[in-house]
Parts: sequence; C-alpha cells; structure tokens
Amino acid sequence: MITKPFDSKIELTNDGKLSLFFIGTGSAFSKINFQTNLLIIKGDTHVLVDCGSLCPYALETSYNTRLSQIKNLLPTHPHADHIGGVEELALTAYYVNKHKLNVVITDELKKKLWNETLKGGCQFSENGKMTFDSYFNQLKPVRILKKPFEMFEINVGPINLKLFRTRHVTTRQNSLKNSMVSYGVLIDNTVLFSGDTQFNKEQLEWLLNKYPIDTIFHDCDFSGYSEGVHASYKQLKTLDAAIKSKMLLVHYNSVAEKHSPIDDGFQGFTKPGIYYEF
Repeated sequence: MITKPFDSKIELTNDGKLSLFFIGTGSAFSKINFQTNLLIIKGDTHVLVDCGSLCPYALETSYNTRLSQIKNLLPTHPHADHIGGVEELALTAYYVNKHKLNVVITDELKKKLWNETLKGGCQFSENGKMTFDSYFNQLKPVRILKKPFEMFEINVGPINLKLFRTRHVTTRQNSLKNSMVSYGVLIDNTVLFSGDTQFNKEQLEWLLNKYPIDTIFHDCDFSGYSEGVHASYKQLKTLDAAIKSKMLLVHYNSVAEKHSPIDDGFQGFTKPGIYYEF
C-alpha cells in the first residue's frame, strides 16, 4: 500500500489500481475530521461507502467535488453519520442528473432505509407518490454465507465487494441476531473495512484465515464507554501483533490524539483526504 496526496478534486477514475479515499475519518459527531465515509475507486468505477449528514458538505467545500458526480452508493447501516446525506444524494440524482442512483444494498437494509429513514422526506413529489425504486437502482448482492454470519457478494464494475454482517448496536449482549442491520465490507478480498462493529475477534480471525487480507481499516472508540457499539482501543490492543500490524484505526474522536497507535503495534490512524492505493 502507498499513499498519494489529494490535489484539486477527487479522482473518481484511475488507471485500474484499487484506491480508497476517506472523505472523513471521524466518529458520529466529529466536525474536524468529518464522519467516516469513503470512496472506493478502480478504473472507471467508484463506490461511495456511506453518505453521512456531513458528506455532501465535505465533498464540495473540502474536496471541490460535486455530490452529483456520485453514481454508486453502498450504505453500511442506517445511522445518520452513515446515511444522513443519502436523501440529498437521491434528490440530486433525480432532479439534477435526472437518473437513478445505483445502490448496493440487501433487501433487508433496503426496506429499513426507505421505511424508517428516507420515506418521510422523499415519498411525495410533483410526479406523484415515490418509492425506493423511483430514486434508486438496487444492486442486489447475492448471499454466499449464512453461518457463522451472513455474507453477500457483488461485483460493481471491476470492484469485488463482499458485505458481512457485523455486531453493532445490540439489544442482547454479543448477539448478532439481535443487533441492528449493519455490514462491513471486504474489497477485492484484500482490503477490509470493518464498518461499525463491536469488538469481534472471532469474526476478524475467521475473515483473515479465509481471505488474503493485507490491510484493515477498523473502527475504534477511544472514549471508553461505548464498547456495546464500537470496538474500543483497549480491546483492539489485545489482538495479535500480526493482526495489529495490518490495521489502521478509523471512526475516532478527539480523544484519539492522546494515544499513539504505532507505538502499540498498529499501522496508525487512517487519515482523511489522501488516497490509499493498492
């Protein structure tokens, strides 16, 4: 992996290499590092993974990139820092670009995203009553695994994506079944983005044993009080050295500045506004 600095606007195409660009790397309420939303870019294809409430603002003010340029979206779960900007994205595609936005989404999350988040603001228009399919083309991934957790797969152009169910906010401790619908993403079998997840060593080791993963972008909470929602720094430090050496931490708050992940065996912090190229 190498890094490349941002120039004048985000490159939504490249020469065919896999590239990740983090629009933000912050936790839900971060204003400095924005929220953890990222672009996957490969060849002539891009996929925006999550579009939080600050994402449209960050794209245009910090990266000179119009929201209307986004063609493909993958929402990981229905928290506002991950889907709060999707309504604007949908309306921009519909009224400005006059085409539907492609969305990589399972049927389960599609139903929740529309009925519990988007429907209130998007169902009525001058063209009549609207539905999810009025604004979006569903790119439906195929389920390839049921146990020990659900996993889905889809190719978007040259990008292979595997979505795996994560244990995020749960109504019962350590229960995947009783957690909100939330997914991590495996990209081209080699780059792992955890999405939002509790500490789940067993799942992480299972993925590492099955796929040739060489880089992990893992969410990390430094506050010390939300282990029921996110993996904490204290928990991640208990991982084997070989795993930590592949890991960059993301979804962090200002408390993170008091820590030195490199000294604890990690690759370091994920940085916003640069390209990670593979």
